[in-house]
Amino acid sequence: MTKKLGIFGGAFDPVHEGHIHAACLARRELALDKIYFVPFNQAVHKAQPRYSAAERVELLRRALQPYAYLDICLAEIERGGASYAVDTVEYLKKQPDFTDTDLYYIIGIDAFEKIFSWKESAKLLALTRFIVVFRPGCVFARTERMFAEQEKFLDQIYLIEDAGRDISSTRIRERTFGF
Repeated sequence: MTKKLGIFGGAFDPVHEGHIHAACLARRELALDKIYFVPFNQAVHKAQPRYSAAERVELLRRALQPYAYLDICLAEIERGGASYAVDTVEYLKKQPDFTDTDLYYIIGIDAFEKIFSWKESAKLLALTRFIVVFRPGCVFARTERMFAEQEKFLDQIYLIEDAGRDISSTRIRERTFGF
């Protein structure tokens, strides 16, 4: 039987309940067997993380501990260098735990709106399905235009709306550290 695995890439700088909630929502909506949080090593489209890789991994371990179906994948940190989703997905598809699986890449709408600026985005969309999580108050107009322009990828993308609290790592850092 084919397993359905989620990949949730991000800085997790810091991980927060919004990340956990989005993963649980994606699992429930698409009946995923397991979700792997994949903290990036070196940002390409964002500022470098405030917390070190070791600190972010430790925070993830603590946050995910109560959830048997949530785990951490260190592929990007162990590989070193710049982190690209397409490289990670290609690597994971070759690993024993990921054979005979359907992969779903979980992503927030804010990151998804930049997907076509990612390295080999068309290849990435062909390799995996995307679960795009809309946070409360998100504006759909730009995303709807993207979908209209990239109609060939529509069957690879699932949209789920998170009616929970609107939480963002950026706002947590701004409130905590003033930047």
